[in-house]
Amino acid sequence: MLATSALSRLQQALEAALETMSSRESGFGLAHLVEHQAKEAERTFQGYLKSGPKAEDAYAAALALLRGRELDAWQRDVVASALSMPIKEQNGAIALGTKGFQSLLKEYERESQNGDLWRLTWNGLLCSYLTYNPAYYGGNSYREGWIELRDFLFRSWPKVEKSCNNDFVPRWISVLRQEPDVLTEDPVRRYAKEYLAGEVSTVKALAEDLGIPQTSWFWHALVLGSVRQAAQFNDKEFREAIPRLIELVRSHPVFRDEAIELILNRYYECEDTTQDKILRDFVIDASVWKNPKLREAGIATAWHRVSDAVWKMVLSWVNEANLKEFFEILAARNQADEGRLAFWTKYLKQIQWTRLVFGAETMALKSRDKGVRDLIAREEGAYASLTKKTGVDAFMMQLGGYVVIEFSKKPNACYVYKANELPFEPYDKNYTGGSEDLAVGTNGEFATRIVHTPGWESRAHQSLLQLGIEPDVKSTSQRTRAASPVPGEKNKPDVDIDALRALVSKFADAHLRDGRLNGRGRLWVNDPRQHQGLAKELKSRGFKWSTNFDGWYYAE
Repeated sequence: MLATSALSRLQQALEAALETMSSRESGFGLAHLVEHQAKEAERTFQGYLKSGPKAEDAYAAALALLRGRELDAWQRDVVASALSMPIKEQNGAIALGTKGFQSLLKEYERESQNGDLWRLTWNGLLCSYLTYNPAYYGGNSYREGWIELRDFLFRSWPKVEKSCNNDFVPRWISVLRQEPDVLTEDPVRRYAKEYLAGEVSTVKALAEDLGIPQTSWFWHALVLGSVRQAAQFNDKEFREAIPRLIELVRSHPVFRDEAIELILNRYYECEDTTQDKILRDFVIDASVWKNPKLREAGIATAWHRVSDAVWKMVLSWVNEANLKEFFEILAARNQADEGRLAFWTKYLKQIQWTRLVFGAETMALKSRDKGVRDLIAREEGAYASLTKKTGVDAFMMQLGGYVVIEFSKKPNACYVYKANELPFEPYDKNYTGGSEDLAVGTNGEFATRIVHTPGWESRAHQSLLQLGIEPDVKSTSQRTRAASPVPGEKNKPDVDIDALRALVSKFADAHLRDGRLNGRGRLWVNDPRQHQGLAKELKSRGFKWSTNFDGWYYAE
């Protein structure tokens, strides 16, 4: 009875198939349909060639491995694809880097040398290699296990490739024949430049063919490789690439700190190091490296990854932004600038440190004023609060051996105190803003006092000169006088840049930076090793040493 029923169903299926083949719509025998069926067959066959064990079998084998159990031959094969798989029964641990993995890898090595390693087992190991996610499993033991797995795949690949019959080649083997770099210490070099330029078709095809997930180490390494490629660009190309670099680092942040370090070091080498606002705002964000002013407080420790010179470069960007935003956003709200921004900008390059102190009124504005909100966000962890003068904000800045306190609203005067004799703690979180701390100068305890009444700029200039604080840039009238010959006095000759470059190139790690190119800076020679011979030559050419910036500048 069962045989008759089965025969009946088979006959019905055969008749249906014949009817389909005879349909006028099918176009039986047409070339494009033959090609379509051939492609379908190829996809099916490729699926068979890359098929692996069931996920539950692989998971069970990985769990047994983590529990320290000895695996049988079948489990040793199926576990290959699950070495990077988190095992919930083991608090999300993975097998890579464990003692069991070390023993397992030795067994795979022995089988490979004897020619007994199953090709699908090797493919499972490739899968574990490509699916490793350092964002969640970045411990040293896991990473070391991943490196050991990569090295094994690299060593054993030639035998796997050679053993494959060219009549039936799985897609993943064809891809690895063309892209063997994926198994090397520099797996993304070939794709980084294209990826940086936004040309992702090649790398997407590679990821699809090899089954590389978005959580893979591959994408994080690709971002770091892209940053390294960009660091080789000329200044113009590098600066143009910064927005794209930041976008990539944000998308895959595992190697974020290494990437930021490369970007900042390369930026410092540019002829023009004036601030890039996109780069500044990204790197000083509270969730990234934080404000560089917090380094000395032991909070923003990531800044120790770069040299003091690079740190000071970014610190100067923050100081400049603080100065401008204090007067443009905070003081301007009370119509109290009185030309103070223009005045203090003349001393911008000497500012070593700044701090904003917000009143309650400003803090309340952040919910409805984007400018204020962005300013407070950038100063997260670095700003202080005023508890008494709620409608006023204060600005602290250090110039040489002095700390200047400016307020955003009249009738508050500006006070200048000796930095080593401050009558208040410069890193307190709260100030009254009155005679108890920031305005203690009202009791006569100050180095100098500036009252913003008509003609205050000239008086302030003279007061600062008496303290040894001179403007960064000479005024127009001073430049005019300097351009005219002075009777009985020889004019200082301009610097021969070519000769200076040749001189600096003779000393290791020394380099030239011409900030005059943008009309806002000076000619600098940075010499981290402080060579005596270079110092002597630079002094003879009119250069002076800057303690604040650890470099030589041409005193024009």
